[in-house]
Amino acid sequence: MKKKIVVGVIALVVISLVAILISKSATNNVRKAELTPIRIGWQTSWAPQTQIAEVLKHTNILEKNGLVGDFKGFNYGGPLSEAAVAGQVDVLFMGDFPAINLISKTDKFTIVARLMDFRNGIIVPASSTIQSLADLRGKVISIPFGSSPHLHTLNFIKENGFDPTKDFQLKNLDILEQTNVIQKGSLAKWDGVDAFVTWDPTMAIFEDSGKARVLKRFSPVGVVVMSNDYISRHSAAAKDFLKAFIEDYYYYAKNQQQANQWFIDETKFSGSQSVIDKMSSLEKNLLAKEIKDVDVGLYDSHIKTLQAIADEAEANKLITKAPIISQKINLQFLDEAKKEIGQSNFDLNSVNIK
Repeated sequence: MKKKIVVGVIALVVISLVAILISKSATNNVRKAELTPIRIGWQTSWAPQTQIAEVLKHTNILEKNGLVGDFKGFNYGGPLSEAAVAGQVDVLFMGDFPAINLISKTDKFTIVARLMDFRNGIIVPASSTIQSLADLRGKVISIPFGSSPHLHTLNFIKENGFDPTKDFQLKNLDILEQTNVIQKGSLAKWDGVDAFVTWDPTMAIFEDSGKARVLKRFSPVGVVVMSNDYISRHSAAAKDFLKAFIEDYYYYAKNQQQANQWFIDETKFSGSQSVIDKMSSLEKNLLAKEIKDVDVGLYDSHIKTLQAIADEAEANKLITKAPIISQKINLQFLDEAKKEIGQSNFDLNSVNIK
């Protein structure tokens, strides 16, 4: 009799546990169904943008803001733009020229925030006698044509009173080929090239190793671009994403070692911490002490820089017509997100790692 009672009690306990598990599963499914999906296009090895994306991927910040992310990684801006045109992403993390190129081709996307300040520029051999742009006159500058730093370089040359085609030998060379030339060269000279136009991590790696010196550093602005269709269908989610984006930045600022490790895991990066620090050195949000210090707004200086790049792209026939950048920016949802954050008491302890 006692044995039957024990068996009965065990059966009741098992049934209760199963019921609880089923209930929790159903609740989780309901909660997940209540989250608004958002497809995030990002670039897998572009610091510190990669860290920003990795924080969103590895924490519950999106879920805390009613969103569930579908992360679509790309090697660089070109394929990301193609995916956008094909309707495969809702929000994009982009550099200046890829974003300009996209919005020049279609009116289906809008710039909604600043993504980050990042680095690219002109480098020369570490012991080269070249000290200024004037010293490069008549010499070979190797550039990945059609890239963001290509346009910054053309604009820089013209601002200094030179003619890019008459005063310099501009040659097209893919970014991946730069490493071989630099490694084979000496500290004073590279074979057939007097200067490279490049970007991180190439610039940071060779600067850190002492093989290259930065002759001119450009400070481009990356932007967050969002689909107008997504905004139309999910205006609240557009605001919620930008709220999550600000919280993401604050978490990153306070947990840089963790975010950098996610970057290393994602990219299999083997460089030193000092290289990662160089790649992230222009982004002031990483100095944020409080969430109110995070600033992803776009200001007149940003708009002026973006417009100059757009105009340069049109002049060099890289785009048909330069868009009027100020007309392609909508900061309404960012303002709403900032207002909500100001009225809330965001707690880093509420952020969980998945």
